[in-house]
Amino acid sequence: MIDRSVTGHEIIMKPTQTIQSRTDPRGVINYVNQTLIDVSGYSREELIGKPHSLLRHPDMPRSVFYVLWETIQSGKEFYGYVVNRAQNGDHYWVIAYVAPRFDAHGQVIGYSSVRRAPLRDRLPEWEELYAAIREVEAKVDRNQQCEVGKAFLLKYLKRSRFDDLTQYVLAGL
Repeated sequence: MIDRSVTGHEIIMKPTQTIQSRTDPRGVINYVNQTLIDVSGYSREELIGKPHSLLRHPDMPRSVFYVLWETIQSGKEFYGYVVNRAQNGDHYWVIAYVAPRFDAHGQVIGYSSVRRAPLRDRLPEWEELYAAIREVEAKVDRNQQCEVGKAFLLKYLKRSRFDDLTQYVLAGL
């Protein structure tokens, strides 16, 4: 089925722009900066209180977000290339850094994310990898997609001599 809510038009972030947001432990947005508002086309009121997945572009493999959540819920930081969808259906690529926030007792109280412009020369590689992951995910039942896609991603990373997505992203910066 064709997703008619995407335009195919890319918003290219300036290298000086940074998008910032914070969520509660379930991924519900409780803070956004003006750059996120400007780039996404949503108002602050439309973002606050909504799940961060509101910005998810259909070209993002489910398994990459599965890996993101596994990583941050285990208390670790995550780096990854992400394509998001603006309110009008345009898309924008970012390098996303997501980290857990802890209270005084070491309990996760939410997550902070800073996103910046991606390295443009690396985008074809990420588009190809994500297309391959989506293809693998599409061959199995929805309940198996995250695990199957994650296995494909980990195999790809091992061939590239990396243990996880964060190492792979950081090595290319």
